Amino acid sequence: MKLSPDCVYIARHPVAGNEAPFEEYQQLAHKALDTLELDLPETGDLCLKPNATVLYEPAKRIIVHPGFLAGMIESLTGRGIDPARLIVGDGQSGEDPDKDHTWKMAGYTDAIGDRGAILMPYNNAPARDVVVDGGVVYDRYPIYTAVTDSSFFFNIPLAKCHNLGCTTLSIKNLMGILARPERHLCSTQEVDEPIGAEALIRLGDSGYSVFEERFYHKLCDLLVALRSLELPRLTVVDGLIGRDGTAFNEGANYPLGWSLVGVDEVSVDTVGTWLMGLDPLATPYLQFAAARKLGTIRLEEIDVVDIATGDKLSASELEEIRRSEPLMPLSRTSNGYYARFRDDGSAVPWRIHEVNEQRAKDGLEPVPFDLVADAHLAEG
Repeated sequence: MKLSPDCVYIARHPVAGNEAPFEEYQQLAHKALDTLELDLPETGDLCLKPNATVLYEPAKRIIVHPGFLAGMIESLTGRGIDPARLIVGDGQSGEDPDKDHTWKMAGYTDAIGDRGAILMPYNNAPARDVVVDGGVVYDRYPIYTAVTDSSFFFNIPLAKCHNLGCTTLSIKNLMGILARPERHLCSTQEVDEPIGAEALIRLGDSGYSVFEERFYHKLCDLLVALRSLELPRLTVVDGLIGRDGTAFNEGANYPLGWSLVGVDEVSVDTVGTWLMGLDPLATPYLQFAAARKLGTIRLEEIDVVDIATGDKLSASELEEIRRSEPLMPLSRTSNGYYARFRDDGSAVPWRIHEVNEQRAKDGLEPVPFDLVADAHLAEG
């Protein structure tokens, strides 16, 4: 099937529970890639960037499953690509053997090495500055040369929630291509400090805190930087089993049974967010991406094509795939956790207790929110 940059493609693989073996992820990756015509370069490294932020064991669904990577590597080498040209890497928290946070425990060492590809942890790798044309917070970003100098970039997120980003899909997954300290976009950074701590936690015009607004602009700045490299690129989402919660220990896993493939990151994230049961139009980082004209976040404006048939899916067919109960992002507050979206679909600001503490100081009414039941926080 010829790949159109204006479409998002969906591959489906049936899954019943909240766990699946290595082979099921492997098969989903083959379904996602095998029948697509990819214009792969004859020379140069192909960069595969999974979400491997913290190296948990793969069944926990905090990182892209090694089986999914194995299937992608097999699909690419099946096209005649020398496996030594396939460089799998991420910039992340690093190995912590005392807590079993290792590449080996994550399954990456064997899945990648056994197939002849190269595992390259980025943390100490070289980077170069990339100008952000029209950047709102950053006017340049240090991006690892493993990305900037590659001949093709595969962005490989998994379908999960995040306490700040709400959904961690293709755009937020790009944080791992940034060198430190700029990579730590979720923290108050040197570029934020002149604004002042109190001003950062006050609500801006968007209804989110100024810190939160800047975070979403930082993600958009990063997307602009990546696109400016003019690398051929493709997002391939590991969505066999998704995860709600904070993106880390707090949350549970649920069957989704799909992979999304597409060139346009905003379109992919819009479709993925919607299939996870959330409203892209109410999802903060997507709102900011749309406002900066980086892509559409209206589902009806995106053609979603079934890879198995080549047919565009109708609204009713997409509805059948969508989660009826949303995968809900959770954020910590002073006495528990709260859902980032209310029952009416509107988003609740991040770090709501700090927002409301500042509002009390300023003589303003608190922003309402509801705590979630402790039972929902059981590890999945």
